[in-house]
Amino acid sequence: MLVGYMDESYDGTESSKVFTLSCLVSDTSMWIHFEWAWLRVLEEKNKELRSQGRKELSRFHSKEINNFAGEYKDWDGAERQAFCEKLTDVFRQHPVHIHSFDIPLDVLIEEIPETKPNPVGFAYCLLLTDIMKQIGEKTLPLYPRDVIQLHHDHSKYDATLCEWFNQLLDDEKFQWRKQFVSITSQRWDVCVLLQPADLVAYENFKEGMRKVEGSKESKRGRMRAGLDALINLESISGRAVGYTRDGIQQIKQNLDSNPELKQGVLKAARILR
Repeated sequence: MLVGYMDESYDGTESSKVFTLSCLVSDTSMWIHFEWAWLRVLEEKNKELRSQGRKELSRFHSKEINNFAGEYKDWDGAERQAFCEKLTDVFRQHPVHIHSFDIPLDVLIEEIPETKPNPVGFAYCLLLTDIMKQIGEKTLPLYPRDVIQLHHDHSKYDATLCEWFNQLLDDEKFQWRKQFVSITSQRWDVCVLLQPADLVAYENFKEGMRKVEGSKESKRGRMRAGLDALINLESISGRAVGYTRDGIQQIKQNLDSNPELKQGVLKAARILR
């Protein structure tokens, strides 16, 4: 059994400039060791924080640590960097397959105006398709007898992901439909492995924003050397594949040539009722 843990990253609004979806995949035995190693890093840090009389961590949260907010508000750059390097070492010691895509939502709306009422819902469907295809092309051939379960972080788009996942499996042209068995919403407080998925999604979101914003953004919010190493690890393909305007125009052409598919994705994205 293979298991994939998914998380998204964007600024939380429908007008977010970039939307990223990432999925970490491995077999159940590797995930056991990965989770132990991840929790060990957190516990060692909490032991240090306790000894200093400081607030302990309930979990790793990329956005908060990047912005020195919440449980990380009294941290400094050196402490953050050292901690993140230890988390990156977990990926090195327990390599998993990483599949990640991002899309500029403003360009998506410009090229496919029908998505304007809910570009995030549409992006969930589009990038879930890409992730499942890439898993089928790059990961499943290494495990030809295995099937895979997907777990994603709970959000208001749970129904969208479930509905679109099942539409993909109902499509006889989707050649890996027999190997994907389920997609399940999980909550971070009971599913530790959503935390490394959050890390990868957020780092790729920041990379996507740097591309959109240019040099000004490139100078802000970098954790970073250890996490740069993570998304550049060739062995696990950490860096996201980014959609260009040409790529979005191709999606539009495909949808316009297949009205049934277009209607299906717009319904799943809660754009059509």
